[in-house]
Amino acid sequence: MGRIGGTLARLPWHRIERGFQRTLRQRFFRIEATHPYQILDSDRQHVKEVLARNHFATWNVISYYYVHEEFGEEVLNMRRIESLDREGRFWQTHVRGFFHPNGFAVCPHFELCPVEHPASHLDKVGLNVPIGMRNATEIWEANGIDVLEESELD
Repeated sequence: MGRIGGTLARLPWHRIERGFQRTLRQRFFRIEATHPYQILDSDRQHVKEVLARNHFATWNVISYYYVHEEFGEEVLNMRRIESLDREGRFWQTHVRGFFHPNGFAVCPHFELCPVEHPASHLDKVGLNVPIGMRNATEIWEANGIDVLEESELD
């Protein structure tokens, strides 16, 4: 390994990433009205592991940091590419998670992928909460996670 490679390998990447995310959160956050949610009989770590086993990943760099009116600060943000439509647009299921005293609260939804369509994504073009809730419910059921409560869909 060369001198530059050795120097890069010794950098505290985890701390740099956390600092970068903290800066983004201070500049790019949204306080959202109550979105449809599910309260799961689980905790953050278990939900994160289940989502990861189902091909979800964290993409915090391209995501607003949300503060939910009811649950507070977001503590989980994972998404999975689901499909490519006839116009060449990628769609994703996106799950945001929040601590809750009775379990773990999630707000799943289905939407355009922001990497390919940042403006449409922010304008919520094609946002479909029922599809996202259904996709997430299938994952919870397949992995033995009970949904304790589910809000009404609009």
